[in-house]
Amino acid sequence: MAVGAVAIHCVSFVLMGIGVAVLVFEGLVYNVVFLGRILPALGKSIYAAPFAVVFNLVWIPAVWSYLQAYWTNPGSVPTKWHEFVQEVRDELVVVSAKPAWQPGLVTYCPKCPDPRPERAKHCKICDICILRMDHHCPWINNCVGFKNHKFFLLLLIYAGLASVIAVGTSFPELMRCSAMFAHMEGGTSFAWGLEHVSLGVSDITIFLLFGVVALFAVVLFMSLLSQHLPLAMRNITSIEKNYENMPNPFEQGGISANLAQIFGALGPDWFFPIPPRRPLTDGISFERCNDPFKSCTSSFQPEQVWRDRFNVHSFTPVLEENELDILDLATKKCANQLSVYAAGLLDQRWCLLRCCAESSTG
Repeated sequence: MAVGAVAIHCVSFVLMGIGVAVLVFEGLVYNVVFLGRILPALGKSIYAAPFAVVFNLVWIPAVWSYLQAYWTNPGSVPTKWHEFVQEVRDELVVVSAKPAWQPGLVTYCPKCPDPRPERAKHCKICDICILRMDHHCPWINNCVGFKNHKFFLLLLIYAGLASVIAVGTSFPELMRCSAMFAHMEGGTSFAWGLEHVSLGVSDITIFLLFGVVALFAVVLFMSLLSQHLPLAMRNITSIEKNYENMPNPFEQGGISANLAQIFGALGPDWFFPIPPRRPLTDGISFERCNDPFKSCTSSFQPEQVWRDRFNVHSFTPVLEENELDILDLATKKCANQLSVYAAGLLDQRWCLLRCCAESSTG
């Protein structure tokens, strides 16, 4: 591995550690210190339960999405594709990869080196080709590609919402805590509200640090979300946004239809960091706006769709059961006809030999 890639991996590990620390610290301090210590000290315990429900409804999915985005294979080119390439061989047209739209074309990766399907790109850091690669994200120390793009977007959405809720619900207490921080008695307690409530210096310090971290999280996740969600709504990756040789050939005509290319068909599973229950593509071939396309979720086998998608036409068709019966009958009929024809030829040859024999004896 090159020195530059090693350095990037090290930086990714550091940023990933920061991202994990931010999520965990934010959740723990909000639930333990803010809800368990600060609100009761202010006499607002009644708000603790509803705040806990609202915050954790988005914070838990945020952590879940992070783990899924980090653990999930982003979409390395599957073995089945390599077997397909070996099967069709010279029938498959492979072109050089360009920084431009190349719909319906198989491109050659000089790094792997192997033919790869449309929208697949080589990650210099992971050193593999990724299906519909978006980018390599240092915050999760993983590529964002066909198989984990949904988890990455859900991470940004849920983590951003959790941070906004954390700051919004604790903002008055953060301001009051900051303003009264200098009034700590003897450096060990904090006078807050109508009565003297003893709060440790550690509680106040951690709570103020929580405010800084939560604000940082809002800026981080919302800025990332503002970059990546609009691209997903147009069915464009971070790499493809720079292509200008033609209009986006994978535009589906609407926001929900474009998001469905990542999240699968619209359903409850959109909101959970789980693989799409009804995916609309297999990551190898993608529906275009200007041509008919046989979805891989139909009764057709993926290889049949790939042949059609990448213009590989010289192949033996897969016959249905009734077509096989017809072919079997036709084969038997031809065999019978050949048998009769062969028998006729034998009779003619026998007669010719007999005549020759009689002529020679005469």
